[in-house]
Amino acid sequence: MKVLRRMFLFLFVLGAGQSADAQENLLAMIQSDVRAEAQQIMTYGMQLSNEDAAKFWPIYRRYELERADWGDLRIALIRRFAEQYETMTDDVAEDLAEEMFDLLDDRLDLYKSFFGKFSDAVSPSVGARFVQVERQLNMIMDLQIAREMPLVFTVEPR
Repeated sequence: MKVLRRMFLFLFVLGAGQSADAQENLLAMIQSDVRAEAQQIMTYGMQLSNEDAAKFWPIYRRYELERADWGDLRIALIRRFAEQYETMTDDVAEDLAEEMFDLLDDRLDLYKSFFGKFSDAVSPSVGARFVQVERQLNMIMDLQIAREMPLVFTVEPR
């Protein structure tokens, strides 16, 4: 996926100390590509009738906005990790881990919220299918990001 290649380029640019403008421009491209590709995959995975699609897509657009906010928080966490990597302490590692747990909780809350919205507007099976497709997309991206992220090591002597 070209989106993932750009995400890794972003992490490289971030780690290389590029200007904030260069980082923000690359991040905007990544986010735009992610939204476009996610909608294509969602369209294919959902296979909705015209009637169901008319109900589904307006809700999905609201979901995309909330997911984008969540994605901004994840990028901020990755950015903090990259900035702290060379000087990592146990306290910083603990703070970053707690932020990650909060983000994971927020993602689950987002799934639950929109499952309910899709279930009410279309049907519970459409809501469940949405969660399945969205989770698959997110698991692929999570795995790709995790593959590129170095493990946490502290500079503190043990």
